[in-house]
Amino acid sequence: MTRKLAQPIVAWLTLAAAVTFSGEVHANLLANAGFETTAFTASSNVLGNFVGNQGTWGILAGGITPATAGVTPAGGAQMLCMVGAGQLSTMTVQAVDVSSYAALIGSGNAQLSASALFNTNGGYSGANGRLRVRFFSGPSQTSLVGSTSIASLILDATPATWEQASVSATIPVNTTWIVYEVNYNGLSLAGNTGFVDEAVMTIGAVPAPGAIALLGFAGLAGRRRR
Repeated sequence: MTRKLAQPIVAWLTLAAAVTFSGEVHANLLANAGFETTAFTASSNVLGNFVGNQGTWGILAGGITPATAGVTPAGGAQMLCMVGAGQLSTMTVQAVDVSSYAALIGSGNAQLSASALFNTNGGYSGANGRLRVRFFSGPSQTSLVGSTSIASLILDATPATWEQASVSATIPVNTTWIVYEVNYNGLSLAGNTGFVDEAVMTIGAVPAPGAIALLGFAGLAGRRRR
C-alpha cells in the first residue's frame, strides 16, 4: 500500500534535496581513469615533474594490460597491473593541477573524494592494496601541505571480485596540486600481481550544515505524520 505525504512535507523534502544536491555532478579529475590508453611513464618522472607529466600515469613496476591471470578488467578492455619486484611498495601515481578550484579550496570547504578498484590473480589472498592522496601548494614534492589520506584493504582470493578502497578528505587551504596514488605492499604480493581499475578523484563543496539540518528536520516531520 502506498502512502501519500502531506503537502508541507513534500515541500520540505523538495527544498532539502535542492539545497543538498543542487544538481551537482562532479567530474573525474583523473586522465585515463580506466587505464584504457597504454601510454605511461615512470613514477619518478611524475613525482619529479608534476607540470611536464600531468595527466600521465607514472608506474614504478608494472604496466597496462588486458585480461590476464584470470582477472578481467572491471570496465573497458584494459587495467593497471603492478608487481612487487622485491620492493616494500610498488606504486602508480598521477599529478593533478587543481588550481581551477582555488576559490573553493581557499574557502576551506573543498571536499575530495577518491576511490579505486583492486584485485589480484586467482587463488591468492593477502595482497595489501592501498589508495593515497597527497596535497601540495606547488608543482613539486617539497610543497606538501596538510595530512595524507590513505585507505587500505586486504584482498580476497577470488579474481571475479573487485574490491573498492576510497578516501574522503577536506582539501587543505593553499592546495594547487594533488597526487593520486594507488599502491601495493610489495611484500604482501609475494610474487603475485596486483591489479587496479576504475580510478576516480572528484572535488565538491562540503555540504552546508544548514542543508544537513534541513534534511534531518524533513525526515523528523515525515515520521511524525505517520
